[in-house]
Amino acid sequence: MAQVDNTYHQTRQAEDVQDVIYNISPIDTPVVSMSKTIRATGKLHEWSEDDLNAAGENALVEGAAAGSDTSKPIVEKSNFCQIMGKIAEVTGTLEKVDKYGRNSEMAYQLELRYGELANDQEWAVVGTTQSKVAGQASDGDSPMFIPNPPARKMADFVSQLDASVVVDGSAATDVEGVEEALLSAHLATYMEGGNPSYLVTDPKTAGVVSAMAMAAGRHRDIRNERKIVNVIDLYVSTYGELDVVLDRNMQEGTMLLVDFNYAATPVLRPTADWPLAKVGDSDKRQILWEGTYAVLNSKAHAAVTGVSI
Repeated sequence: MAQVDNTYHQTRQAEDVQDVIYNISPIDTPVVSMSKTIRATGKLHEWSEDDLNAAGENALVEGAAAGSDTSKPIVEKSNFCQIMGKIAEVTGTLEKVDKYGRNSEMAYQLELRYGELANDQEWAVVGTTQSKVAGQASDGDSPMFIPNPPARKMADFVSQLDASVVVDGSAATDVEGVEEALLSAHLATYMEGGNPSYLVTDPKTAGVVSAMAMAAGRHRDIRNERKIVNVIDLYVSTYGELDVVLDRNMQEGTMLLVDFNYAATPVLRPTADWPLAKVGDSDKRQILWEGTYAVLNSKAHAAVTGVSI
């Protein structure tokens, strides 16, 4: 009988576990990241907007008396600073034991929460329809105490735009109709003096933008390479060039034409974290950011909303 090689059946073999954690969850914040960061100094951040009177006939009679002043008051704009936060909590044991893929569990959890907070900021700006809310403090000792008081909220990007530069794309039933809506929005801001250079859209609607080239019979020279191209990274119209940017946190069915010279993120309290009081066998840290979003001129940008084909 052949002798059995017992080395094949050795026990107490070390665990074969890769010392890494694979995470593909994206942190996608193009609008917030490309907007300039400025300082906020109060819960309500304010700025001013103005424009010229429309061009028209201008002819004066010789020797006539001076006419009336046609100047308009400056328009005051504002948005509330919104507080956003996350909590990272780790038990004392989990922090101490050896782990795969990370040394400190708290450091790892903080990294995840910071990424989630960044996505939440982008979502508040372009991922939802949100009006500004003044909010109310949570003060249980106050005689005016209200249970579950509303939090301060910022108005989202599209809500801050002038109605004249927002085009409803829900009536479009094909690619040509969506492109017509996009051109209408681009024309609207162009006539007001706007010069957006980016077209930011959600991934699904980006497929509609790509299909515009095929629907119109436009082709790209790919130098006889064996390649199929179905993407538009630069959209050029009569009214200017738009770099196409995908945003996973963008509200579905929205195309946003943005001039980042007139877009800002006023920050009252930059993102930071600190330990909370220890009440047991765990450590807890709070992560917090407070700020808002400012569309510095409501006609410098444009939007197409409700695209659903």
